[in-house]
Amino acid sequence: MYDQVRKYVAKLMGHGLIEGAGDAGLYGLDDEIYTNRDTVPGEVKALFDLLNINSLLIARPEPLRWGIIQELIRDHPPRITPCDCESLTFIHDIPVLETFDIEQTAWALNQRKGCIVRDTGIVSTGSVSLEQTFITMSSICFSTFVKFFTDTLNGLHGYAPAARPNADRIDSCLAFLAELVPATPTHPLSEEIPREPSGIMEYMDAAGKALVASSLVDSFFGNISFRQGDLIYISQTGSSLDELPGYIDCVPMDGSSSCSLTSSSELESHAKIYELTKDTAILHGHPKFSVIMSMYGETLEFGRTRWIGDVPVVAGEVGSGRRGLVHTLPKAMQESHVAIVSGHGTFASTPGSFRSAFETISSIERSCFERYREALLAGL
Repeated sequence: MYDQVRKYVAKLMGHGLIEGAGDAGLYGLDDEIYTNRDTVPGEVKALFDLLNINSLLIARPEPLRWGIIQELIRDHPPRITPCDCESLTFIHDIPVLETFDIEQTAWALNQRKGCIVRDTGIVSTGSVSLEQTFITMSSICFSTFVKFFTDTLNGLHGYAPAARPNADRIDSCLAFLAELVPATPTHPLSEEIPREPSGIMEYMDAAGKALVASSLVDSFFGNISFRQGDLIYISQTGSSLDELPGYIDCVPMDGSSSCSLTSSSELESHAKIYELTKDTAILHGHPKFSVIMSMYGETLEFGRTRWIGDVPVVAGEVGSGRRGLVHTLPKAMQESHVAIVSGHGTFASTPGSFRSAFETISSIERSCFERYREALLAGL
């Protein structure tokens, strides 16, 4: 259990969610409560007694993320409702508490997987593993980031339901942007395409790690696949893109194997993209400003397309239902080999190596950041 505690504290720092190990208290229950702290506070023991959990995380996000959250919660007591699709599905909404009161915190965590406490930080729980606390913490940081910038821009330009931001909110937004200029990716991938299954899986693992390291996706979201002939190698649903070994399925394109039961929920969309484009590799990430700009303006109706430069933006839900991505995304990518799903993320396919798709997603994210800043200034 100590190894698991150390692993996820290190991931919190590695993903830039906290500034240092001292900013997080992670607690896992086995025969006793294990932690990275010297002692287990009485409040933590009380929460374990009150809740049906085996793990608990109490963490102060790194200063920029915490500053964004502080700005956002000023306008959204007593809870925040995310605007991006993934967060709405995964965490629904986020309770906001004034202080770390045991009874109020237990009440909030009985309703949701995590909450924000104004004088403390983010508190999240897991009923099965420490991993769950990390995922919820990461999701809250992502969803609040996206909501702050989306609401600010849409409110400034009069798009419902966001309210027009006041001068202080705009000043804060500009100050945050000054610290967020996307860097040129420093994780280039090989252009050499492997042929053997073991080489393909190593190749996919390298691409997944590059996406996460470049903040183009949080590790437990997004997906990645590679087509070889009539087979698709694809990340499993819920897998961590920076820990893919052992979590990649090999699935026939015709769906004739039960392996697809554990594959990404977007397997059918990947298969259709391969069918239409004849490409061999797909990356799907959740770059923050690409997601934000995909929601700029009126709500995009299912079946409609708008554009960010020459990148199509479509609507659709995860899966293959009546409003599923499989009905909109592959067609949008047939000519462009790239598309953004509104409120969800960017997909890029290529007939070559993952390197090309990675560079495409990175380039679109830098462009969306600049477009955001230009749109914000244009509305002042």
